[in-house]
Amino acid sequence: MTKFDYFAIAALVLAIGINSLTVYLHKKYRVYDRFGHNALTVHSTLISIFWGGFIATEFLASKSTWRTALAYPVLGWLIMAVALTIFILALRQIGYRALANGNFFGQPLRALGGIYKMVPEPIYVSYSLWYAGIGLVTSLKVFFVLAIVSLIGLVGLEAWVERPSKG
Repeated sequence: MTKFDYFAIAALVLAIGINSLTVYLHKKYRVYDRFGHNALTVHSTLISIFWGGFIATEFLASKSTWRTALAYPVLGWLIMAVALTIFILALRQIGYRALANGNFFGQPLRALGGIYKMVPEPIYVSYSLWYAGIGLVTSLKVFFVLAIVSLIGLVGLEAWVERPSKG
């Protein structure tokens, strides 16, 4: 592994951690309420800094020399097409504000049918599929690690934190 690989993995872990922590703190302590009608904007800006940092490190990861023996571009592009389809279907259903956890800031929580009945946490699953597809296209192992980290971190931790509270 190269330093670029470590940067990309650490940036993803940090982005997931910050996003999960801020949602948890707002659900439990309403930390953004002091910002009034700007609460969602403040939250979106904060998490965008960390997600933007992660995206920047993905470009650095392309300089990695940590590769598999073979690339499988056709399979990779197919998986990426499936990931994009899942993402678009999910986003059309829940709306773009849901990407920034809008349901915790007064945005309505939409009924989860459609793609949500077929794929649990479809947006997060689409990210993992996307990274796996990039790994197959480029033969860069770091993207397979990112796929696993995003599956565990997003489908596991973040989705759990984001679930609406019962009662």
